[in-house]
Amino acid sequence: MTETAKDGEGGKRDTADFMKEARGRYERGLQRERDNIDEAYEDLAFRVGEQWDAEAKRARKDRPCLTINRIPQFVRQVTGDMRQMRPAIRVVPVDARGDPETAETQAGMIRYIENRSDAPAAYFQAADSQVAAGAGAWRVLTEYADDSTFNQEIRIAPVEDPIAVVWDPDAVQPTREDAQFCFVPVDMSRAAFEAKYPDATAEGFQGTQHAATFSGWFADDHVRVAEYWYRKPAKRLLLQMPDGAVDDLTDASPEEIKQAQEIVAFIEARGEFARLERRDSYVVCRAVISASEVLEDPTEWPGRYIPIVPVWGEEIRIGRRIVRHGVVRYAKDPQRMYNYFRSAQTEIVALQPKAPFIGTERQFEQYQDIWETANTVNHPYLVYTPDGNAPPPSRVQPPVSSQGVDAGVALAAEDMKAVTGIYDASLGNRSNESSGRAILARQQEGDTGTYVYIDNFARAIRHTGKILIGLIPKVYDTARTIRILGEDGKVDVVEINQPFGMDDKGNPIVRNDVTVGAYDVVLEMGPSYNTKRREAKDGMTAFIQSAPGAAPLILDLIAKAQDWPNATEIAERLEVMLPPPVKALKAEKEGKPLPPEMQPPQPGPLDELELQAKQADVEAKKAQARKAMAEADKAEIELFQARAVMGPGVMHPGQEAMQPPSEPMPPPQGATPELMPQQPPSGGFFVGPETPEQAPPV
Repeated sequence: MTETAKDGEGGKRDTADFMKEARGRYERGLQRERDNIDEAYEDLAFRVGEQWDAEAKRARKDRPCLTINRIPQFVRQVTGDMRQMRPAIRVVPVDARGDPETAETQAGMIRYIENRSDAPAAYFQAADSQVAAGAGAWRVLTEYADDSTFNQEIRIAPVEDPIAVVWDPDAVQPTREDAQFCFVPVDMSRAAFEAKYPDATAEGFQGTQHAATFSGWFADDHVRVAEYWYRKPAKRLLLQMPDGAVDDLTDASPEEIKQAQEIVAFIEARGEFARLERRDSYVVCRAVISASEVLEDPTEWPGRYIPIVPVWGEEIRIGRRIVRHGVVRYAKDPQRMYNYFRSAQTEIVALQPKAPFIGTERQFEQYQDIWETANTVNHPYLVYTPDGNAPPPSRVQPPVSSQGVDAGVALAAEDMKAVTGIYDASLGNRSNESSGRAILARQQEGDTGTYVYIDNFARAIRHTGKILIGLIPKVYDTARTIRILGEDGKVDVVEINQPFGMDDKGNPIVRNDVTVGAYDVVLEMGPSYNTKRREAKDGMTAFIQSAPGAAPLILDLIAKAQDWPNATEIAERLEVMLPPPVKALKAEKEGKPLPPEMQPPQPGPLDELELQAKQADVEAKKAQARKAMAEADKAEIELFQARAVMGPGVMHPGQEAMQPPSEPMPPPQGATPELMPQQPPSGGFFVGPETPEQAPPV
């Protein structure tokens, strides 16, 4: 099927088949979720105060129908915890090509994407719907960074009506990452629909088999369209290397595939493991449809997952059936009871000033105009005409508030706490606990009772991280400079996919290459950075109170944790006053040079006397060395003369006979001419200054 075909007979037939499949999928998913969707809308309406049905109001006629809405406080208690537990998406490498530095860069990119998108607004809008009605959702999309560039950015955006999102009924994962399709309906005014899709028809299916399913898609004032996300089967060519790294060669050229086959054959010939094979996979596609036609042709999405992130409330599976609800669902009946008893209380109290007066006719006839307004006008006194022995006019005993009504009010309030699991301490009311630790323990009990919502919320954000990690290599696939955000909110600028050299094998080295390697996400749910800083400040303050001697070592850290305008500058000044060992330890951890006071002493300039003394010392040592060398040479010459005087054949014990030299002996190293042996004409030897006549015979 050619999904983008729109012209000719084949294109019309293909489009008809495409729409038939889409309508069938939507009907299947809606049939599975219709009860949950209807009840979720009722929960939202009840949360905003629509708590008296029309029949009850008709039955009470002019009697009070008060709405004392206590539901929002229970919802806000759960969503308030979510807002304080700022989620942090961390990235970790999972294969040989994953790099910890690049993982940290990607985590900074995700934080910047969240900040640029105002992602918390999307997260908490979905959380409000999740806690109140049992279902919420947000989405991930791509867009051009500016109208003057081709660089794309990733954005996290809210889903307008998360209750109406319809998922594949066969998906079982909590995040629906295994879903084969998803529909995101959006209601548009007729004017906007006709302006955006001028060639489309705004028609319904009245009188057809689809009338019940698409009954709300066409109205006088609006038209419903839907984003249709689905997964299409595809083949993927993967190359696995001996180190476990996997390359996707699906879009590779025939030459690159042939080269990969040769590499695999070479590796296997060496007895190592490598694999190149085609695997069954899928691609994600998106189309925009109405109930009757395709409004935007299908296009491929670069990511691996459908970029719609659901966040569920509490789910109960009963066989094939799923019952999904939020905090409001089971608090509605206690809230109705509370409204009824409060209305009854108000009615009783309101009737007390209207209690009638009793007297004789004669007592009232002369002043009838005054007595007729006695319950509405604050007269300073009431005048009557005495009637014989009849007592003065008196008021009938007014209605008395029923103890049953008061008890009903209290029971209804307690029932709302019981069904939500949120009690007085969690709501901030006074309770029996007096110590801070006891109050905190009771609040934690309330948080435990509703932690299922926080856990599902964290799971949805973790799935968002997986979607972003899959998109980053496709969107940020060229060398460019981007902004990243640190945990402390500091913005930094880094270069990604930037070549900066060659390795030993001639392969290019790329800094912060986000297009290679496999990564996974880890979610941290806890206080925000500012909250952690406040906790650190309080903890360090308590620490130095118990150990005052440690104060000089950590004063700079305490100053840095403050919320003062010049806290950072104060910390820098205090850091200068740290002891040298602490400075050396800090420099070692940060890879910086040692502070000047910890550097080894360097030789300074010498004065003239020191220089002369050192020169004299050097000259003396040189003279001693020359004297020692001369004595060694003299000893060597004396030994040579002694051997020569003994003559040939004369041997010292343990030595061989010395033969007379046939040629003049070379002078020993370092000998002077005066000490050289002289050879007379007769062949005898004499030494030094002695004359031949003075030399002893040989």
